[in-house]
Amino acid sequence: METEGKGGFITELPMEAQKILKNTDFPVKRNGIIEQARKSGAIPDILRGLGMLPDKEYNNSEDVAEELHKIYIGVSS
Repeated sequence: METEGKGGFITELPMEAQKILKNTDFPVKRNGIIEQARKSGAIPDILRGLGMLPDKEYNNSEDVAEELHKIYIGVSS
């Protein structure tokens, strides 16, 4: 599983989110990521952030991390 990529955003995520993405099989859509987070017992803040992801297919954890970076920071890569 890829943990570092073009932007390195994965390392900026909370450890709980990194763990969820590490245990997620890619490619996956937003609902699949949220389902994995629920199974992992994610805290509400993590679930809320994942729920804000665009509804599309993600090829790897870095793709998800980049979108979360845009959501939380408001800056595109």
